[in-house]
Amino acid sequence: MTLLWPLRLFMAVTFLYAGLQHLTDPAYLDPSKSGYIGHLVSQYAVGSPIHDFLLSVVEPNAIVFGYAVAIGESLIGIAVLFGFIYRIAALAGLLLNFTFFLSATWNAFPFYFGSDIVFTMCWLTLLLVGPQTRQSVDGVLVRHYPRLSWLVAQPIQLAPQTSIVSPAQTQMSQTQVTVPERAKLYPGQVREVNKAFDRIKQQFVLHRETQTILEFARALVISLGVDRNDTPHILSGLQNIINRRPADGASTRQGL
Repeated sequence: MTLLWPLRLFMAVTFLYAGLQHLTDPAYLDPSKSGYIGHLVSQYAVGSPIHDFLLSVVEPNAIVFGYAVAIGESLIGIAVLFGFIYRIAALAGLLLNFTFFLSATWNAFPFYFGSDIVFTMCWLTLLLVGPQTRQSVDGVLVRHYPRLSWLVAQPIQLAPQTSIVSPAQTQMSQTQVTVPERAKLYPGQVREVNKAFDRIKQQFVLHRETQTILEFARALVISLGVDRNDTPHILSGLQNIINRRPADGASTRQGL
């Protein structure tokens, strides 16, 4: 959402500038000037889909609507800039620009030559996303008044990252033998037996049948219960298998 800062800043500064320009323009609210808001409204009404509303409601009250537009633009710009009632301000900006689209730039052809339709889509984006929680007044309000959580954007829930493991590691982790109740007396010895079996399995990574037999042997040894007297014999036998000569190991693997 930080990436929306340029858009947020542009829209806020543009509306604030437009509002101040209207308030300081002597011709904007002067009926004797060509730039009077009432004259502009009568021009915008030609071909507009809200023609009747512009001529019957807006033009007779042009000064009131002129002040409303100028002050509204200024307040919208300030609210969006500081992130205060951000979504309400974005909605007001959307409605204002959409009204301008239906009147001031309705006759622009092609339609994308008119700026108001673009501004409308920009406001829609800001409205849907909401302000950055830690970069807005709304974020401070929500921390003190949780009921106002609709004012800010909801945090994005990221999916947990998963690491890539080899098929051999996956198979080994899935076939790990749990320690039965009677073997829990010697957890250190059980871990040593598991490590010994794991070292043997590394010699037969490509032989699934052999690995299955080894897992069966592992389960049988542990399920019988590890005893202090039996453990040295088990580990000694496993160590002899591990220390086989390469030639013997190759022939054994081929036989298996």
